[in-house]
Amino acid sequence: MSVSAFNRRWAAVILEALTRHGVRHICIAPGSRSTPLTLAAAENSAFIHHTHFDERGLGHLALGLAKVSKQPVAVIVTSARRWQISIRH
Repeated sequence: MSVSAFNRRWAAVILEALTRHGVRHICIAPGSRSTPLTLAAAENSAFIHHTHFDERGLGHLALGLAKVSKQPVAVIVTSARRWQISIRH
């Protein structure tokens, strides 16, 4: 199995687990390191997709969606460190 096929398969497995846990909204700040997960999410019609160019802004959007919907919201970002900074402020 190629690395690309392996990454896409794992991305599909992760997204399937998210749907089983009630995630309907997925917030995406696309970047090169998150490409397999972003592509798999874009192809999955089970999610309502939200995109933003800035990870901090996306973090605020995700928190707002979770608060209003009272459901978990998934976030795809390139850097976990940027996400941590966004939810602290």
